Amino acid sequence: MVLSSGFRRALLASGVAVLSALVAGAPARAGFSPEQLAGFEVTHIRGTVTTVLPDQKVLEIVDPEGHKEIITVGIDMAPLAIEAGDGVDVSVLDGLVVDLTRSSSDELSFNREDIIMPTDMGPLKQGMRVALASGTARVVKLSGTDRSISLMGPLGGIHNLDVVADASDDLFPTLTIGDLVDFRLIQPVAVGVDRIAVADGIPGTTDVQPLVARIVNSDATLKAELLQSFEITKVKGKVMRLSPADRVLEIQSPYGHSMLITSGVDLSSSGLRIGDTVTIDLLDGLVVDMRRSPVKRLSFQRQDMILSEDFGPVRQGARVAMATGTAEVVKVSASDHEVSLRGPFGGVHNLDVRDGIKGDPTTTLTVGDYVEFRMIKPIAIAIRKGG
Repeated sequence: MVLSSGFRRALLASGVAVLSALVAGAPARAGFSPEQLAGFEVTHIRGTVTTVLPDQKVLEIVDPEGHKEIITVGIDMAPLAIEAGDGVDVSVLDGLVVDLTRSSSDELSFNREDIIMPTDMGPLKQGMRVALASGTARVVKLSGTDRSISLMGPLGGIHNLDVVADASDDLFPTLTIGDLVDFRLIQPVAVGVDRIAVADGIPGTTDVQPLVARIVNSDATLKAELLQSFEITKVKGKVMRLSPADRVLEIQSPYGHSMLITSGVDLSSSGLRIGDTVTIDLLDGLVVDMRRSPVKRLSFQRQDMILSEDFGPVRQGARVAMATGTAEVVKVSASDHEVSLRGPFGGVHNLDVRDGIKGDPTTTLTVGDYVEFRMIKPIAIAIRKGG
């Protein structure tokens, strides 16, 4: 989960309330059950420490692309002696939404309080510091397959949150981009921190990634079995570059990442312009082959093709971009079968990894590894102006 710089300002400008384990009623105020905690997933990230608040058990780190993350540290930080400028590998329990309801208010809000765990509860151990958040936010991204959501609040974005299923009243299947929701969540908690000598990888290029690539096959097909590995995501973003004739656009996502998307939709008749805000239904990028690289380098090659027949929701005639190269692993989530890679043009985030790849790379790779990859870039299946 990524937190925007707005949360950094709020965190560093004001203190947070801490509920001691000795305070009566602390478990009730925590407001979650062991069953809900079973939904936690572990993500591994790497970065450089920019701010350390040892008394509050909070770290701010910057990943190799320059994105900032604020993480509550559940373990004792004193023995680590971490200072600003240190490189760290962090094992993080991702943020978890334990309550989600449709909001009757149109005013965004955010409240936070910290608790000290009074007892062991699933992966959260006695004595750990845990940050709880509640408020009202707008939905900016949805993934129905893995039940993850991104929210935009008054201080910025909270991204890639897993949502606990509510058997009695599950709002998630009916949500759409732009909905306002009241939420209650557990913010990311670091359960492991290791110091490393160097956090920064091989530098990338300052060149802009080409928007259009040569079409190498105008009569292409994709294997039907790949369809089950794709996830359909709804995302809201701003159009940064656009080539309607080539069915390609680049958007800036709500959390600042650039996404180059090929389209199964006719962009020539869409009326889109640079600067427009759009909501896109897309097949997420899919890694179809990945293995450790014997050489530490960053490389990227792209070849486009035109589908000669339908591929699930992607219609005949859609443009599909295939990419190969060598990249650095900057994030791994084995539970979700996802990786984030940093190539020469920057990052490709939250990529699904095809089932059946030999060696299951999401369980064997670690942040900082370099990999050779082959992937299908995101494909738009529906585009709407506005949110």
